[in-house]
Amino acid sequence: MIRPESDWSIQNREFVDDFEIVARFASHDLTMDIRQYEWVRPSSGHLLPQKHYLDISLDGSLRRSVLQSECWTEPQYSGGVLYLPPNVRYWGQPALEKRNLLCLSFGDAFLEDVFDGENPLRSSTPHADIQNIALRRDLLAIASELSSPGFAASTLLGSLAVGATVELARWSQLVSDLGNGIVLPLQAKRIEEYIRSNLSSTLSISDIGRACGMSTRNVARVFKQATGGSIGDFIARCRIGLAKELLESDNYRIKEISWRCGFRSSSAFSAAFRAATGMTPRDYRLRPGMLQ
Repeated sequence: MIRPESDWSIQNREFVDDFEIVARFASHDLTMDIRQYEWVRPSSGHLLPQKHYLDISLDGSLRRSVLQSECWTEPQYSGGVLYLPPNVRYWGQPALEKRNLLCLSFGDAFLEDVFDGENPLRSSTPHADIQNIALRRDLLAIASELSSPGFAASTLLGSLAVGATVELARWSQLVSDLGNGIVLPLQAKRIEEYIRSNLSSTLSISDIGRACGMSTRNVARVFKQATGGSIGDFIARCRIGLAKELLESDNYRIKEISWRCGFRSSSAFSAAFRAATGMTPRDYRLRPGMLQ
C-alpha cells in the first residue's frame, strides 16, 4: 500500500528510475516538495494517503495515469492538478513517462489552523483533474519559491500554502454545491465578471469554465439557473453595450471597436449591431448629439 505523500521510491525500485526530491519544505502538519522521476516499467497498485494530497504537473503535460476509487463511477485520468482526500483507498496504473511534480500534503490540524477550527475539506471528494486558474497560480508560485528560495522563504511558502488550501476549499465547495443542485449567486457573478473583462476574446464555454473553476458542462447550467438567461445572450448584450459606449466617442475607429467587442470582422460587427439596434454602427455614431 503506497502513501503518495511519502517517499515511496523504495517500494517501487524496479518500476521507477531517477526518483529525486529536489526541494522540500515542512511546517506544522504541512509538507511540500518537488519530486522528479520516471516510470520505466508497467505497474499498478493501491494508494492510501494518510493526509490530504494535492499535486500539480510542473512540465505542463497531462498525465495519462489511470486512477480508480469507490468515489468515482468510472476510472479517471490524472490531469494537471490532482487532489486525493485522506483515508480513501485508490487503485492506480501509472503511464510510462517522466514526472516533475509539486506535491503538497497536509493534515486536519493544518486545515483547522487555517480555517479557525473548522475543516471545510472534511467531506471532500477526490478530483483527478482540477480546472481552477487561481489554484494553479498558487501552486506554481509555491514551486517557483521552493525551487529558488529568497528572503523570508519560509514565511512566503507558508502564506502561499494557505492561499492554495483556501482555493482548494472554495473549489471543492463549489463542486459540492453543483452536485447538490445549489446555485450560488457568487458563481454567476464570477461568470459575468469574466465575460465583461474579456469581451475582445472568443469567450468559449470551455474558456469561461476554466477561468471560473467549473466544468464546461456546468457553466451554462449555473448561469441559466442563477439569471434565467443564456450565456450566449448575455455575451451578445455585453458586446453591443460596449460597442454603444465606444461609438459615443470619436476616439476609436469602427474597425477597432469591432475588435474590442469580440467581432473578427467589421461586417460581422455591423450585422450584429444592426440586428440588435436597427442601425449600423456608423449611423448610430452619426446621430445628432452623439459624438463627444
